[in-house]
Amino acid sequence: MAKPDPAWKQFGRHMRSHREALDLRQVDIAKKIGVVGSCYSSWETGSRKVDEKYVNDLDEHLKASGRIAEEWEKAHRQVKTPFRFAELPDLEGAATQIREFQPLVFPGLVQTEDYARSVFEDIFPGMPSASIEELVQARMTRQCILEEEPRPLTLLLLGESVLHQQVGARGSGLLIEQAQRVLSEMESGKVRVQIIPRDTGRHYGSGGPFRLYTFADEPSVASAEYMTGETVISDKDRYQECVTTFGLLQGEALSEAGTLQMLRELVGR
Repeated sequence: MAKPDPAWKQFGRHMRSHREALDLRQVDIAKKIGVVGSCYSSWETGSRKVDEKYVNDLDEHLKASGRIAEEWEKAHRQVKTPFRFAELPDLEGAATQIREFQPLVFPGLVQTEDYARSVFEDIFPGMPSASIEELVQARMTRQCILEEEPRPLTLLLLGESVLHQQVGARGSGLLIEQAQRVLSEMESGKVRVQIIPRDTGRHYGSGGPFRLYTFADEPSVASAEYMTGETVISDKDRYQECVTTFGLLQGEALSEAGTLQMLRELVGR
Protein backbone atom coordinates (compact mmCIF):
# COMPACT_ATOMS: atom_id res chain seq x y z
CA MET A 1 0.00 0.00 0.00
CA ALA A 2 1.29 3.46 -0.91
CA LYS A 3 2.34 5.71 1.95
CA PRO A 4 -0.34 8.35 2.73
CA ASP A 5 0.50 11.72 1.22
CA PRO A 6 1.10 14.40 3.91
CA ALA A 7 -1.28 16.79 2.15
CA TRP A 8 -4.19 14.33 2.25
CA LYS A 9 -3.34 13.30 5.81
CA GLN A 10 -3.65 16.94 6.82
CA PHE A 11 -6.97 17.21 4.96
CA GLY A 12 -8.20 14.08 6.74
CA ARG A 13 -7.40 15.64 10.10
CA HIS A 14 -9.59 18.62 9.18
CA MET A 15 -12.44 16.25 8.28
CA ARG A 16 -12.09 14.38 11.57
CA SER A 17 -12.02 17.62 13.57
CA HIS A 18 -15.29 18.83 12.01
CA ARG A 19 -16.96 15.42 12.44
CA GLU A 20 -15.97 15.09 16.09
CA ALA A 21 -17.21 18.62 16.78
CA LEU A 22 -20.63 17.38 15.65
CA ASP A 23 -20.32 14.23 17.81
CA LEU A 24 -20.89 12.01 14.76
CA ARG A 25 -19.35 8.68 13.77
CA GLN A 26 -17.56 8.06 10.50
CA VAL A 27 -20.39 5.78 9.38
CA ASP A 28 -22.92 8.57 9.98
CA ILE A 29 -21.23 10.89 7.47
CA ALA A 30 -20.51 8.02 5.07
CA LYS A 31 -24.22 7.18 4.85
CA LYS A 32 -25.17 10.80 4.26
CA ILE A 33 -22.89 11.15 1.22
CA GLY A 34 -23.41 7.63 -0.14
CA VAL A 35 -20.08 5.86 0.44
CA VAL A 36 -19.12 2.84 2.51
CA GLY A 37 -17.60 3.37 5.93
CA SER A 38 -14.19 2.00 4.94
CA CYS A 39 -13.97 4.53 2.14
CA TYR A 40 -14.73 7.41 4.48
CA SER A 41 -12.24 6.07 7.00
CA SER A 42 -9.51 6.03 4.35
CA TRP A 43 -10.21 9.71 3.65
CA GLU A 44 -9.70 10.64 7.29
CA THR A 45 -6.43 8.71 7.49
CA GLY A 46 -5.21 10.26 4.24
CA SER A 47 -4.61 6.87 2.60
CA ARG A 48 -7.07 7.75 -0.17
CA LYS A 49 -7.68 11.05 -1.94
CA VAL A 50 -11.20 12.48 -1.64
CA ASP A 51 -12.78 12.67 -5.10
CA GLU A 52 -13.80 16.23 -5.94
CA LYS A 53 -17.45 15.19 -6.52
CA TYR A 54 -17.83 14.53 -2.77
CA VAL A 55 -16.28 17.77 -1.52
CA ASN A 56 -19.40 19.95 -1.43
CA ASP A 57 -21.46 17.21 0.24
CA LEU A 58 -18.76 16.74 2.85
CA ASP A 59 -18.67 20.46 3.52
CA GLU A 60 -22.45 20.54 3.90
CA HIS A 61 -22.83 17.51 6.18
CA LEU A 62 -19.80 18.43 8.29
CA LYS A 63 -21.27 21.94 8.63
CA ALA A 64 -17.88 23.38 7.70
CA SER A 65 -19.14 26.62 6.07
CA GLY A 66 -16.75 26.27 3.14
CA ARG A 67 -13.69 25.24 5.15
CA ILE A 68 -13.66 21.64 3.88
CA ALA A 69 -13.81 22.84 0.26
CA GLU A 70 -11.02 25.33 0.99
CA GLU A 71 -8.79 22.70 2.61
CA TRP A 72 -9.43 20.27 -0.25
CA GLU A 73 -8.23 22.92 -2.73
CA LYS A 74 -5.07 23.48 -0.67
CA ALA A 75 -4.30 19.76 -0.54
CA HIS A 76 -4.97 19.38 -4.26
CA ARG A 77 -2.64 22.30 -5.09
CA GLN A 78 0.06 21.01 -2.74
CA VAL A 79 0.11 17.57 -4.38
CA LYS A 80 0.19 19.05 -7.90
CA THR A 81 2.91 21.62 -7.25
CA PRO A 82 6.42 20.41 -8.21
CA PHE A 83 8.02 21.75 -5.04
CA ARG A 84 5.01 20.97 -2.88
CA PHE A 85 5.06 24.38 -1.14
CA ALA A 86 1.65 25.51 -2.33
CA GLU A 87 0.40 26.09 1.22
CA LEU A 88 3.30 28.29 2.35
CA PRO A 89 2.00 31.57 0.88
CA ASP A 90 -1.31 31.02 2.72
CA LEU A 91 0.49 30.44 6.03
CA GLU A 92 2.96 33.29 5.57
CA GLY A 93 0.29 35.74 4.42
CA ALA A 94 -1.82 35.12 7.52
CA ALA A 95 1.00 34.95 10.07
CA THR A 96 1.81 37.70 12.56
CA GLN A 97 5.12 36.00 13.35
CA ILE A 98 7.34 33.66 11.32
CA ARG A 99 10.30 31.86 12.84
CA GLU A 100 12.48 29.67 10.63
CA PHE A 101 15.49 27.45 11.15
CA GLN A 102 17.50 26.73 8.02
CA PRO A 103 20.77 24.75 8.10
CA LEU A 104 21.01 24.11 4.34
CA VAL A 105 20.37 27.25 2.28
CA PHE A 106 19.34 30.87 2.80
CA PRO A 107 15.58 30.98 3.52
CA GLY A 108 13.23 31.56 0.61
CA LEU A 109 11.86 34.82 2.03
CA VAL A 110 15.27 36.50 1.65
CA GLN A 111 16.68 34.75 -1.42
CA THR A 112 17.80 36.74 -4.45
CA GLU A 113 16.35 35.68 -7.76
CA ASP A 114 19.68 34.22 -8.95
CA TYR A 115 20.20 32.33 -5.69
CA ALA A 116 16.66 30.90 -5.81
CA ARG A 117 17.20 29.80 -9.40
CA SER A 118 20.43 28.04 -8.44
CA VAL A 119 18.78 26.27 -5.51
CA PHE A 120 15.96 24.95 -7.71
CA GLU A 121 18.41 23.84 -10.39
CA ASP A 122 20.29 21.83 -7.76
CA ILE A 123 17.12 20.33 -6.28
CA PHE A 124 15.56 19.43 -9.64
CA PRO A 125 18.39 18.53 -12.04
CA GLY A 126 17.01 18.16 -15.54
CA MET A 127 13.82 20.14 -14.91
CA PRO A 128 12.95 22.33 -17.94
CA SER A 129 14.06 25.93 -17.53
CA ALA A 130 10.49 27.19 -17.98
CA SER A 131 9.39 25.14 -14.95
CA ILE A 132 12.36 26.41 -12.95
CA GLU A 133 11.36 29.98 -13.76
CA GLU A 134 7.81 29.35 -12.55
CA LEU A 135 9.18 28.21 -9.20
CA VAL A 136 11.53 31.20 -8.99
CA GLN A 137 8.75 33.70 -9.68
CA ALA A 138 6.46 32.00 -7.16
CA ARG A 139 9.21 32.37 -4.56
CA MET A 140 9.74 36.04 -5.42
CA THR A 141 5.99 36.63 -5.07
CA ARG A 142 6.08 35.16 -1.56
CA GLN A 143 8.57 37.84 -0.54
CA CYS A 144 5.95 40.57 -0.97
CA ILE A 145 4.90 40.07 2.66
CA LEU A 146 8.16 41.77 3.72
CA GLU A 147 7.10 44.93 1.87
CA GLU A 148 3.64 45.15 3.41
CA GLU A 149 2.49 47.00 6.51
CA PRO A 150 2.01 45.55 8.96
CA ARG A 151 4.52 42.84 8.07
CA PRO A 152 5.00 39.70 10.17
CA LEU A 153 7.80 39.65 12.72
CA THR A 154 10.29 37.41 10.91
CA LEU A 155 13.12 35.72 12.80
CA LEU A 156 15.55 33.51 10.87
CA LEU A 157 18.10 31.14 12.41
CA LEU A 158 20.83 30.05 9.95
CA GLY A 159 23.57 27.51 10.31
CA GLU A 160 26.93 29.15 9.56
CA SER A 161 27.54 26.60 6.79
CA VAL A 162 24.74 28.26 4.81
CA LEU A 163 27.09 31.24 4.26
CA HIS A 164 29.66 29.00 2.56
CA GLN A 165 27.59 26.35 0.78
CA GLN A 166 27.96 26.76 -2.99
CA VAL A 167 24.77 26.42 -5.04
CA GLY A 168 24.26 26.15 -8.77
CA ALA A 169 28.02 26.02 -9.49
CA ARG A 170 27.98 29.82 -9.73
CA GLY A 171 30.91 30.54 -7.41
CA SER A 172 31.40 32.72 -4.35
CA GLY A 173 30.05 35.84 -6.05
CA LEU A 174 26.52 34.46 -5.77
CA LEU A 175 26.96 33.88 -2.02
CA ILE A 176 28.30 37.40 -1.49
CA GLU A 177 25.36 38.87 -3.41
CA GLN A 178 22.99 36.76 -1.31
CA ALA A 179 24.64 37.79 1.95
CA GLN A 180 24.32 41.42 0.89
CA ARG A 181 20.60 40.90 0.38
CA VAL A 182 20.24 39.53 3.91
CA LEU A 183 22.27 42.44 5.31
CA SER A 184 19.99 44.89 3.55
CA GLU A 185 16.85 43.24 4.91
CA MET A 186 18.30 43.20 8.44
CA GLU A 187 19.39 46.84 8.33
CA SER A 188 15.98 47.93 7.07
CA GLY A 189 14.31 46.08 9.95
CA LYS A 190 12.33 43.71 7.72
CA VAL A 191 13.85 40.56 9.20
CA ARG A 192 15.88 39.55 12.23
CA VAL A 193 18.63 37.01 11.65
CA GLN A 194 20.93 35.02 13.94
CA ILE A 195 23.68 32.66 12.81
CA ILE A 196 24.55 29.47 14.65
CA PRO A 197 28.36 29.08 14.53
CA ARG A 198 29.85 25.90 13.14
CA ASP A 199 31.92 25.40 16.32
CA THR A 200 28.99 25.60 18.73
CA GLY A 201 29.21 23.02 21.50
CA ARG A 202 25.71 21.62 20.93
CA HIS A 203 23.59 21.46 17.81
CA TYR A 204 19.90 20.77 18.24
CA GLY A 205 18.91 21.13 14.58
CA SER A 206 19.88 17.75 13.18
CA GLY A 207 16.22 17.05 12.43
CA GLY A 208 16.34 19.50 9.53
CA PRO A 209 14.72 22.81 8.53
CA PHE A 210 11.39 23.90 10.00
CA ARG A 211 9.20 26.97 10.46
CA LEU A 212 6.89 28.23 13.21
CA TYR A 213 3.84 30.35 12.37
CA THR A 214 1.88 32.48 14.84
CA PHE A 215 -1.53 33.87 13.89
CA ALA A 216 -3.79 36.50 15.42
CA ASP A 217 -6.95 34.38 15.61
CA GLU A 218 -5.86 30.80 14.85
CA PRO A 219 -3.76 28.19 16.68
CA SER A 220 -0.05 28.28 15.89
CA VAL A 221 1.37 25.65 13.54
CA ALA A 222 4.76 24.52 12.29
CA SER A 223 5.95 23.16 8.97
CA ALA A 224 8.90 20.90 8.24
CA GLU A 225 10.76 20.20 5.02
CA TYR A 226 11.48 16.77 3.67
CA MET A 227 13.16 15.73 0.42
CA THR A 228 10.25 16.37 -1.95
CA GLY A 229 8.23 18.96 -0.11
CA GLU A 230 6.85 20.21 3.17
CA THR A 231 4.30 19.06 5.72
CA VAL A 232 2.26 21.19 8.13
CA ILE A 233 2.41 20.27 11.83
CA SER A 234 -0.72 21.22 13.75
CA ASP A 235 -0.59 18.59 16.51
CA LYS A 236 -0.02 20.52 19.76
CA ASP A 237 2.61 18.19 21.18
CA ARG A 238 4.65 18.04 17.98
CA TYR A 239 4.34 21.81 17.56
CA GLN A 240 5.65 22.32 21.10
CA GLU A 241 8.63 20.08 20.29
CA CYS A 242 9.46 22.44 17.41
CA VAL A 243 9.16 25.47 19.70
CA THR A 244 11.52 23.87 22.22
CA THR A 245 14.05 23.00 19.51
CA PHE A 246 13.93 26.55 18.12
CA GLY A 247 14.61 27.97 21.58
CA LEU A 248 17.57 25.66 22.12
CA LEU A 249 18.98 26.59 18.70
CA GLN A 250 18.54 30.29 19.43
CA GLY A 251 20.47 29.83 22.65
CA GLU A 252 23.46 28.56 20.62
CA ALA A 253 23.25 31.37 18.04
CA LEU A 254 25.20 34.61 17.78
CA SER A 255 23.45 37.83 18.74
CA GLU A 256 22.03 39.94 15.92
CA ALA A 257 25.03 42.26 16.28
CA GLY A 258 27.40 39.31 15.97
CA THR A 259 25.48 38.08 12.95
CA LEU A 260 25.71 41.48 11.25
CA GLN A 261 29.45 41.50 11.83
CA MET A 262 29.87 38.01 10.33
CA LEU A 263 27.80 38.93 7.26
CA ARG A 264 29.70 42.19 6.76
CA GLU A 265 32.98 40.33 6.91
CA LEU A 266 31.76 37.91 4.25
CA VAL A 267 30.54 40.71 1.99
CA GLY A 268 33.75 42.68 2.46
CA ARG A 269 36.08 39.87 1.37
